[in-house]
Amino acid sequence: MTGVAMAATAFLMTSCCSQPDLGGKWNVLKVNGEEVTVLGDEKPFVEFNTEESKVHGFTGCNIMNGAYTQDGKELTFGNMATTMMAGPEENMKAESAVLGAIAKVASVKADGENLLLLDEEKNVVMELGK
Repeated sequence: MTGVAMAATAFLMTSCCSQPDLGGKWNVLKVNGEEVTVLGDEKPFVEFNTEESKVHGFTGCNIMNGAYTQDGKELTFGNMATTMMAGPEENMKAESAVLGAIAKVASVKADGENLLLLDEEKNVVMELGK
């Protein structure tokens, strides 16, 4: 195998199997293929603290906090604690969708600048963007 072929093979193996970088704040763009819309200035987001394996976010009406586990492309969330405030119906609907999707997450995949969170059947349940 030539040096170029070996380098290409190594790149493909690491790019297909590498662990996506979750670090930082990610806006929730879509849940189950539908754009997330809420009333008000604050939009749903998920923020990963990769040093502590903690997650923080805003779901549409409430703040959420919890833990996550990442092993390569496998990703799972622990029980999420949320505040308990009510809000406009549209925001409550978005919140229910976000929390429902988080409960189903089994893996993560980088898609350009975005992250795709997938369920056990590899269906995209949430799309996150910076």
